[in-house]
Amino acid sequence: MARYRYLVFLQLVFMTGQVKAADITIQGQVVSTPCIVDVDTQSKHIELGKVISHNLKERGSGSNWTDFHLLLSSCAADLLNVTATFTGMPNENSADTYKNQGTARDVSLQMTSADHRTIYGTGSSMTVNIDGVTHKAKFPLSARIVSPAGDAKGGTFSAAVSVHFIYQ
Repeated sequence: MARYRYLVFLQLVFMTGQVKAADITIQGQVVSTPCIVDVDTQSKHIELGKVISHNLKERGSGSNWTDFHLLLSSCAADLLNVTATFTGMPNENSADTYKNQGTARDVSLQMTSADHRTIYGTGSSMTVNIDGVTHKAKFPLSARIVSPAGDAKGGTFSAAVSVHFIYQ
């Protein structure tokens, strides 16, 4: 009698254990480690010096250019380039310059490539190649105080630009 109980039990297990097959899709992404943003680049401070307001009376007049660079290092060997996207509060008289947050009036920050061929206003991007030997990426830039509308008034000057990096 005990022998038949086991057979009935096994038959119930097989009957209730039937399950429909299901497809399972598993996805993921393998990415490289990002470059390291140089300590000096993380909180870059650019000193533009003093500018005489009389030299900024004409529309579009500006101070001398100050060259600087942003540096990324220890980039993964499989990364080819890096794109920097610049954002900040634009000047109300010139969308491709950044608003002065100091007390000087009718002036803003103008930022360009070091060769002054490309202006980098808010929302613009710059792409540089990563050096395959040093695994570094260097963004050569230049900045100055400019008076988009002319007739600048003296005071302090301070502008902020945020930079976001995308690795490719």
